[in-house]
Amino acid sequence: MRLNDPETCRVFDVQRFSIHDGPGIRTTVFLEGCPLRCGWCQNPEAFGHGHAKPMLIAAILAEVLKDESYYALSGGGLTVSGGEPLLHLAPVRALLEGAKGRGLHTCVQTSGAVPQAHFAGVLDLVDLFQFDLKHMDSPRHRQLTGVATERIHANAAWLLQQGANVQFRMPLIPGLNDDAENIDAMAQFLITHGALALCLVPYHRLYVDKYRAMGLEPGVQGLEPPSDARLAQVRQQLEQRGVAVTVEG
Repeated sequence: MRLNDPETCRVFDVQRFSIHDGPGIRTTVFLEGCPLRCGWCQNPEAFGHGHAKPMLIAAILAEVLKDESYYALSGGGLTVSGGEPLLHLAPVRALLEGAKGRGLHTCVQTSGAVPQAHFAGVLDLVDLFQFDLKHMDSPRHRQLTGVATERIHANAAWLLQQGANVQFRMPLIPGLNDDAENIDAMAQFLITHGALALCLVPYHRLYVDKYRAMGLEPGVQGLEPPSDARLAQVRQQLEQRGVAVTVEG
């Protein structure tokens, strides 16, 4: 397989009947590769430990189209995830073109940590970007994920300037990014760029067993999911600043 082969992707999972990866019933295609190394990452398969396999775009699309009738009834479609799917511009564009050619709703889940040209390369084919904002302070973001925020925040602003449909999401990790200062900074960033909604994705521990089954140790251990009371506090803090909040799950 050639690097960025427009006909092939390295896929580690195809998840049918997804309900949290965009509107309606969806099929989520998970691609190998990510520039981040978040200690709480739910998909260590993306890091390249031999869990992905090359698949032709035509074969991926055929798998996705098995549930075409469900998408039509529910307003669902295809979600491309990872890892970071937009590392692979040519094949992801080809996959999105195929999906749009069949009238499917398309969603891309992204960390934002790719060149702006990669967003420009798929902008006309994506109905929804689910865009993660993990921490607003660049040095702290680098500590937690391995990369700084400047490119991520610039891409978020650029997408909004282009009129893209962007759903911002924040993985809420107790003790790492749920402090009042970061929540305020998150609200300020969103308001400044005219994005007045945020989806909170509460931390959970389901990934820990997956790491150990792969012979790996997760970067974050010993944390508990945020309590309902803590989620309510964070939600209230954001809503008091004018940001509408939803909680995934």
